[in-house]
Amino acid sequence: MGAFGGSMTFTTFHVRGEVEPGFRDRFLKSIQKEVFRPLTVEDELDETMGWVTIEHPFDVELDYDKVFFNSYLNLALRIDKWRIPTPLFKAWFADAERQHLAKVGKERLSKREKEDLKAVVTATLKRQLIPAMKVIDLSWNLDTGIVRFWNQSARIHEVLEDIFETTFGLTLIRDTPYVVASHLGFDDAQLDKLPELDPTPFHNKGLFLVMDDEPRATVTTEEA
Repeated sequence: MGAFGGSMTFTTFHVRGEVEPGFRDRFLKSIQKEVFRPLTVEDELDETMGWVTIEHPFDVELDYDKVFFNSYLNLALRIDKWRIPTPLFKAWFADAERQHLAKVGKERLSKREKEDLKAVVTATLKRQLIPAMKVIDLSWNLDTGIVRFWNQSARIHEVLEDIFETTFGLTLIRDTPYVVASHLGFDDAQLDKLPELDPTPFHNKGLFLVMDDEPRATVTTEEA
């Protein structure tokens, strides 16, 4: 869900930095270096991320026609993470611990033995599960320098900012009134006044719905 369907909720970023001539070929090579690579059971990492095509989360064959759409650069950020349900892990660990204690003839495991057993149980469960997958669309207007990213999480925004800078050598700045005013050409004196301004609500604060036992609703508003 994102750029081509589903929710239209996105976060806007502005790109800071100079885009040099011939950037498309250079960008494509950088994108291919940061392409998504699946997690494996042998990986020590619990999470992996990278670029995929915006049209299909399993397509990592990123070529020119799949990335560039006229003046837009479109990608999707795929993030896979191992998520083993806690009750499942505890049940498997308890059973493995019982069997190990019976085998070695001990009543309790040492701290080192527990850590080793946790690693064995985790690897066993990974072989029976698939990682949780999150795919987030990104659309960059190369003419305006505006990036739309279909996610609202602050943590995911930080992930995006890191991989975007690694890939393109450019910085993402989150959209704020100050940033918008700066792009519109406000001078320093005008920008200094922005923190002193109060937001203007475009709705009636007194509008609310009152429900009672009767099958009707009453709308009450405060006087302006």
